Amino acid sequence: MLQQAGFTTRPVQHRDLDWQTIVVVIRDLDEIAGSVAAIMTLAEKINAYRQSRRDQGKTPQGTLRRAGQPPLNLAHATDQEVLEWLLKTPPQA
Repeated sequence: MLQQAGFTTRPVQHRDLDWQTIVVVIRDLDEIAGSVAAIMTLAEKINAYRQSRRDQGKTPQGTLRRAGQPPLNLAHATDQEVLEWLLKTPPQA
C-alpha cells in the first residue's frame, strides 16, 4: 500500500523488537495511512467538481500548484493524474 501511494520502502534487517518500537511503528503507519486517505478524499472532491462542471457543459477551471512540482491544469488532467499529482510530494505538516 505504501509503495502504491508513492512512498519509498526498504527491507528491514531482522532484529529483536520491543513493544515500544512496535507502538511507534504502528503510530507512524496510522499517520501515513491517514494522510494518504485525506489525499485520496481530496482527489475525489476535485474530480467530482471537475465532473459537475462537465455535466453543466462547462470546462473545469483551475490549476493545482506546489513548489517543486509542475502545475496541473484541471481542465486537461485525468482523474488518475489528479490523484498522482497530489500523492507525488505530499505537503509537510
